Amino acid sequence: MPVLHCWHVERFDHFIQVSSKTEILKLGSDYGINIRSIDNYIYALRKAFEAGVDYKMVGVKTALAYQRILKFNNTSSERAQTVFEALLREEVINTGDIKAFQDFMMHRVLDLAREFDLPVQIHTGLQAGNGNDITNSNPTHLINLFMEFPEVNFCLFHSSYPYGGELSVLAKNFPNVFIDMCWTPVISPAYSIRYLDEWLETVPANKIMVFGGDYSVVELVYAHSVFARRIVTRVLTDKVRTGYFSEEEAKYFARKLLRENALEIFKLKGHSRGAENIAALNRPGRLKEWWDIHNSTQGFVRDWMVIGPFPFDEGLDGNHPPERELKMEEVYTGMNSTIGWQKTETGPEGYLNFISLFNQDDAAAVDMIGMAYAYTEIASPDDREVTLTLGSNDGAKIWLNGEIIYNVHVGRSAIADQVFLKIHLKKGTNKILAKVENLGANWGLYMRICDYR
Repeated sequence: MPVLHCWHVERFDHFIQVSSKTEILKLGSDYGINIRSIDNYIYALRKAFEAGVDYKMVGVKTALAYQRILKFNNTSSERAQTVFEALLREEVINTGDIKAFQDFMMHRVLDLAREFDLPVQIHTGLQAGNGNDITNSNPTHLINLFMEFPEVNFCLFHSSYPYGGELSVLAKNFPNVFIDMCWTPVISPAYSIRYLDEWLETVPANKIMVFGGDYSVVELVYAHSVFARRIVTRVLTDKVRTGYFSEEEAKYFARKLLRENALEIFKLKGHSRGAENIAALNRPGRLKEWWDIHNSTQGFVRDWMVIGPFPFDEGLDGNHPPERELKMEEVYTGMNSTIGWQKTETGPEGYLNFISLFNQDDAAAVDMIGMAYAYTEIASPDDREVTLTLGSNDGAKIWLNGEIIYNVHVGRSAIADQVFLKIHLKKGTNKILAKVENLGANWGLYMRICDYR
């Protein structure tokens, strides 16, 4: 009898929420891996993830808010390895170290979600049953993940009840945050009506999904869908009555809220939000040429030496040690502590995420205001003119072989290929130093060399 593969989401919480050698070895055994190191363990997670993808997994789900706070710090590999080795030795581990290891593994799950381009569903707000700590599930705990994984779409479950106002701001401010109202219509129709009415005014309507059954009994799924449709009808009828929407607009949004948004976000039945659906990006011309570059991973500068954070001081016109000397072995006084150069490699998408680098093990706050430096070298076989593209959050100052080629103070989100610069590469090694300011929240850099072989 053939095995039926169906669209589904999977949890990997069992890889995150481990606290003993027995659990670790059992997970390895499940996937035919003899776990002797943390790398073996991460490989077992990958095998589980790939098995899910092969079985038509269309998303990842976590319900850890029932057991712990949703604040997942960016634990360093060194600390995670230390805790993991202690678990294998069956030593007594304190709760802080257990949480740090769980935080590390959540980041590894999100690495895979990013690699396989899958949305992540997170239980927020009200937990089923009695005696749970509602503050654990406040969606604002997740802000650092939204910043560290801008390529991952996060679907926040249950309208974050009772944190609807916070959810409104998160979905409005973060392009990768979506509202999933599953369960909410039966938790509180009044709450659902109030916040759907508000969200249609504050959040893009293509980021809201109203219905999700969350049941194993089909009759209850249907009953829940009736609740959801009544709530959508009530809210959209009021919007038409007050003139906020036309009747045709209301019908359009009803389809989006109850069906089409979910199909697009989870890429079901041929639906997606890809560029193939945007006519302007498929017509010959400069816009298509830009899109072809932007939609490629070719040419990104991925290998960097990074140091920071330094105080903001005079901004891009200030002068910190990396501008005076490039000594990779030196350490300096940074914004919060002594800092040194660290080697890093971006993912294929080319995003150098300073928040991830500087926020390890609670070393800094995600909303730090300061300066970061990134250094790389480009080898050229001859003298040539090339195009360097840049995207930064926020402004940036760029030196090429000691000469300033870009210096713009601006508050903006980092998007690859925001700026195109014609530059000259000399034969041999070319030294590039980037200084990137942070005015708050996200902090990162994209750099790409085009026309270069």
